Amino acid sequence: MVFAHFPNSSDEEDFEFSDENKEELERIVKKYPVKRSALIPALILIQKQEGKISSKAMQYLAGYFETSAMEIWSVVSFYTMLKTNDLGEFHFQVCDNLSCALMGAGKLINFLEKRLDCASGKTRSDKKFSIERVECLGACGGAPCLIINTDYFENLTEEILEPIIVSLEKGEVVAPIGADEVALNLTKESSFASSENKTKTILE
Repeated sequence: MVFAHFPNSSDEEDFEFSDENKEELERIVKKYPVKRSALIPALILIQKQEGKISSKAMQYLAGYFETSAMEIWSVVSFYTMLKTNDLGEFHFQVCDNLSCALMGAGKLINFLEKRLDCASGKTRSDKKFSIERVECLGACGGAPCLIINTDYFENLTEEILEPIIVSLEKGEVVAPIGADEVALNLTKESSFASSENKTKTILE
């Protein structure tokens, strides 16, 4: 994918780290012998604070790291975990690489787009759901697979996805489905919890 220009937006507010995150950034930078090496952790810190990485935030980092905004953008546009748009409360990242594609990822994406009334690469108008096609998620043995926020769901079919979506719509807890290391997670440690009972949210 080629990005021809920097995604500048004149209607964005100037970016500034919170006092707490300014201290965190300085702590991160001190870990590296070269300041520029802290760029990706700094971008992740912005995303945690703002929910996405705006053009103003990229310009801020360009000044901080004494480089160009295009250099920052080249990093942001390369890594799929760095987001420049608002995501839904529940963000579906569907693997569309070879193993998953052969096992039916395309059908899952079509199902999600119709079921959630949301196109791939978009966020639904109510900000509840968003869908994204991504490259390999490192779970080829569980193809087709996807990640919802930070949890893996493997060996999926439309029939398995439907009750998951229904639970998310109700605000209920959904446990990961897949390899041993994720299947053993306790439900309370999932990225999801009911709106009434959730005491900790892990949506970073």
